[in-house]
Amino acid sequence: MDEDRPGACPKCGYEQAAGLETCRRCGVIFSKLRESLPPASWSPTREATQQPATAAPLLPFGRSEMKLLAAGFVAAVIAYVFPLTRMVLSPLVTLLHEFGHASSAWLLGCPAVPAFDFVYGGGITYQHGFKLPLAVFIALGWVGLGWLFRENPRGVAVVAVCAGLWLLVVSSDWRRELVIVSMGHGGELLLAGTFLYMALANVGWRSPELERPLGVFAAFFVQIHSMMFAWRLRDDPDYLAWYREGKGGALMNDLEVFALDLQIWTGISVGIEDVAGWLMTFSLVPLGAAIVLYIYRARVSSLVHWLLAVPVR
Repeated sequence: MDEDRPGACPKCGYEQAAGLETCRRCGVIFSKLRESLPPASWSPTREATQQPATAAPLLPFGRSEMKLLAAGFVAAVIAYVFPLTRMVLSPLVTLLHEFGHASSAWLLGCPAVPAFDFVYGGGITYQHGFKLPLAVFIALGWVGLGWLFRENPRGVAVVAVCAGLWLLVVSSDWRRELVIVSMGHGGELLLAGTFLYMALANVGWRSPELERPLGVFAAFFVQIHSMMFAWRLRDDPDYLAWYREGKGGALMNDLEVFALDLQIWTGISVGIEDVAGWLMTFSLVPLGAAIVLYIYRARVSSLVHWLLAVPVR
């Protein structure tokens, strides 16, 4: 966009103030858009004459976004209330749950394979022990990222912080186990938040008209499923007793392992009910974060570009 005068965003037509680097509505970065468009097509004043001026929205959501959220939430509530639809859709939650376990295990040097458990129900992730060669390979990946951002001190600092946290976790058996076990329910909710943001921002879909409503529905269904699971563990003694039995008495379930590790290694005395309360609270965070990220996506995009942009020579 011209530095000396305002104009309209070539992507969405929203009127911009002079000197902005990103669109305040759609978040597109003008410098990247300018590189991808033919020179003749980049003209803010031309776009302004072709498209009517658009007033700044009074609300962070438009009518279409509100309808999308409302319809997805209502459909998720209805699907969860009826036992049949809840049972049919539960494998989706299991799939996300075991994917969270497996992906975090691989990232921490422990090969793992997610699977459905057709004996006791739910799922199970078959995890091997810590493999040093795999951890070294991942460490080399962090080094490669640092080299990629070598001309951007901010990018190097971000990579260094992430690599430091990874090293802190991967260097201890109990910290690896704590992260891997927490990324079952945590993975469900983080992926649900990802689905919600993708649906609101309309990114990553092949058939948006069909897949966006399904993305919102899946996000809310996973959140409701997690909240009700945690609530039953806290307030239903029979359900808690069943949960303590684990997988046929041979394997403990995730929240019990999490509570036990905290007690053994940190001295924090907690029970399954306490961890379930934490899960209930956390279940609100990813979807809320997805909505906030959508509202402020232009600012977030500018911040990410500022932190991670690689200078072009």
